[in-house]
Amino acid sequence: MMSPWRGLMHCPECNGIHGDAICPVCGYAFDNQPQVIVVDGVEHLVPQATQGAIPWSTYLILERIKIEGERSRITSSDRAERFSHRFTVVLLFWTLFEVLVDGFYRAALADLPGQLDEELLERFPSIGGRLDRLYRRIWQTNFWTDLKAEGFVEEATLLLRIQKARNAFVHGDPEAIGDDLVDATLAHLENVQKAWIILFNKRCTGRRQRVPIWQSAQERASLRSAP
Repeated sequence: MMSPWRGLMHCPECNGIHGDAICPVCGYAFDNQPQVIVVDGVEHLVPQATQGAIPWSTYLILERIKIEGERSRITSSDRAERFSHRFTVVLLFWTLFEVLVDGFYRAALADLPGQLDEELLERFPSIGGRLDRLYRRIWQTNFWTDLKAEGFVEEATLLLRIQKARNAFVHGDPEAIGDDLVDATLAHLENVQKAWIILFNKRCTGRRQRVPIWQSAQERASLRSAP
């Protein structure tokens, strides 16, 4: 399973996510020359290192999706099952997507005064409201239309399908997640992440306050309370 996050970082100038020496969003040139440090009088060249784009916990979710996706399909000799025994792929994927959407809004609303960003997110606590009504109030369109405008029509359709199936599953309908949905989720997993990165760079960059998506809620709160 390919990871579109490999080699990516946040631009220190605009917060854009990329892996280039020059930021494609704002043109900031990253200094990738090695640093010279002296240890016991001996000079050492140390390669430049940057914080990756996402936290380790997100990588763990992706790794778990890979493991669950590789499980063999279980067939019963007594009766045909109409739900997937790999349903955790879809549930983990939706958890990943909700985490990414939360990071999206934390970055997009970073410049709002006081606690207005928190108040807005509390007013729209569900992911459905954030991708439609809140998105529309900020950018005069919704997430799905924005995604399609960037060429990810199939991914937008699949995300809506996954959202509906996931909600049905947690409300008592295990047959809402079949093997066909699991297979489609795995097939589009990489593209969904790439699409999210494109929309992040389109909507969440250029803020005075730069909030990288690897930053935890505790870190954000600590930075806000600092004098």
